[in-house]
Amino acid sequence: MALVKIISRITGAVLGGYGLTALLVALFAALLVRAGMARSEAVVGASIAGFLIYLMLLVWALGAVRLRSLWTGLALRSGSAYGLLLLAR
Repeated sequence: MALVKIISRITGAVLGGYGLTALLVALFAALLVRAGMARSEAVVGASIAGFLIYLMLLVWALGAVRLRSLWTGLALRSGSAYGLLLLAR
């Protein structure tokens, strides 16, 4: 049972963090373009910020006390980011 929890936590941290980071980078780039920045500069800036976002999500996911809070947090944040991305486009 402990191995399943470890695999679930690592999967949430790596794959869930990657997916959420991708959504947040796309959202950030879309918001920068809407703010008047050139599209190429917005993509580069958002991509650079994505490295820090991914690092923070990894640390948060690996430090989460409960698996339920990890997966719930990832799902809610991903849904929110996706909804905001649809509004920003």
